[in-house]
Formats: sequence, structure tokens, C-alpha cells
Amino acid sequence: MYWHQGPEYQERNGLQAARTLLPLFDDASSTSMNCVASIIRDIDDRAWVHHIPRLMVLSNLALIAGVQPQEFLAWMRRRFIDAAEWVMVPNVIGMGVHADGGEMMTKPYAAGGAYISRMSNYCQDCPYNPKLRTGETACPFTTLYWDFLARHELSFAGNHRMAHQIHGLRKLSDLPEVRTRATVVLKGLSQGLV
Repeated sequence: MYWHQGPEYQERNGLQAARTLLPLFDDASSTSMNCVASIIRDIDDRAWVHHIPRLMVLSNLALIAGVQPQEFLAWMRRRFIDAAEWVMVPNVIGMGVHADGGEMMTKPYAAGGAYISRMSNYCQDCPYNPKLRTGETACPFTTLYWDFLARHELSFAGNHRMAHQIHGLRKLSDLPEVRTRATVVLKGLSQGLV
């Protein structure tokens, strides 16, 4: 994908994500989310973590929070010892933050806290509940996942692989509360308080 798309591929931003890089990506103490804090501490120790924490937690957070793709790509290049250009660009732009509009991955790799809970043990010692979308103890991933779908509903409406998720979104009776909570979460993430 890197060689096929050429150098301009790394400048793609198909979802128009514009949020600046969140403080938690460089400071594990700026978040109470156990998954993110644990992974950032691992990166601090080794300059490396497995592909799954990179994709399932870090890239997922950048995607659903709307972090500007090139800022996130620059962070990945800076923090990982194995940040080979030909691997990092398609993994971040195509797979991680869906910035290529679906050329590499037809479906964005977005998920809420329940997925992270099912696939890891990070949620055991976390103050946030992956089953909750709203409220002070709602998992930021869960809140932001539904907010992400709502923000991009029209973009994903024609994507048959997103039909199930969009159908679920339309059935949420608490979507206004989720969107309000998402605003609070995004502000807190930007200030290093979530």
C-alpha cells in the first residue's frame, strides 16, 4: 500500500479529523484510563508494544477522538523503535485512523470499551465501566465510539460493512446524553483530565 499510493498517501485525512494530539499519548499520568496508561508506560519502558494495543487502544482512541492523522503518525514515528516508514504510514493512515477513506480497510477499526474488556484485562483495574455510555464512570471509549458513529453517520451510511453499527446507533434512546458526555470527555482528554 505504501509503494502503491505514493508519498501523498501519508497526507490523507478522509474523516477531516482535526483534534491536536492528546496529552495522554506522551504522559501516562494524564489519564485514568487503565488501558491507555498501561500501554504508554510500556512504550516509555521499551519504545514498543504489540500491534494489538497499538490498534485496539491507541489508534482506536485517536480515531474515535478525531485526532489529526498526521499528528498521530508523527507521534507513532517518534515513540516506536520499529517505526519503519513503509509499515507505519499504511498502518496508521489506512488501518489505524481510517484517514484514507477506506482504501485499505473498508471498515474503520473503531470500538468501544466492551471490545477492549472482552479482548484484554485492562478494564479490571480501571475506574471506568466499559458497559456504560453516559455518566461520570462511563468508559471514554464507549462514549466516544457512539459519538464517532453519530459524527460520521452520513459518511458511513453507504458502507454495507457499517450497516449493523449505524442501525445500532439509530436505536440508541440516550444518544443526546451520549453526545453531551462525549463533549465533556473530549474536553477532559485535551486537558489531560480523563
